[in-house]
Amino acid sequence: MRTFGLKMSAFFCIVLVVLISSCSLLPKTTGPTGAETKIMDDTARQAQEQIALGAYKKALEICASAYDKYHYPQLRRTYRATGEQVRNAADVAFQGKNFSEAGSIYRILFESGIVTRDFAESLSFNDDYLNSQIKTCSKALTEVGLIKYREEKLDEAISIWEKVLAFDPDNKAVMKAVDTATRQLQKLKNIK
Repeated sequence: MRTFGLKMSAFFCIVLVVLISSCSLLPKTTGPTGAETKIMDDTARQAQEQIALGAYKKALEICASAYDKYHYPQLRRTYRATGEQVRNAADVAFQGKNFSEAGSIYRILFESGIVTRDFAESLSFNDDYLNSQIKTCSKALTEVGLIKYREEKLDEAISIWEKVLAFDPDNKAVMKAVDTATRQLQKLKNIK
């Protein structure tokens, strides 16, 4: 009986040694490598530099490119945070009634495709929000253009409406207004 107990103890020791050895062969769950950390840090730094310059499209492109290439979780957070910063810049311009700038920034977000990403649900905005803000900016500037038009300041009206078309290019009413005002301006120039 004692021999059996010693054999079982030896067997369990061997099993234990094999288990411990096999555990050392499992992949280690460590943090990002130095190269990964550099990529993540460089992406975040470059995006912030572009945001500081007001180059919102470039900031989003930097994040999208890195995220598409590497899919690191930290890059997802950087990309999402960059999108939120760009949205905040648009909201600040909107609140300051700088509808041309706000509309342009909302358009950049809309066209960037960020709201179609796997993390889109965690964003504070979606396509509906961006479209709504673009339309609101467009309407506000269209009205300012109409005021200038009624004051017979055709150059100013056209300039304002062209700003609308920069971020709302399919706005048929504004296209027609620009065309009408341009023809009237040409007639006035021909009379002089």
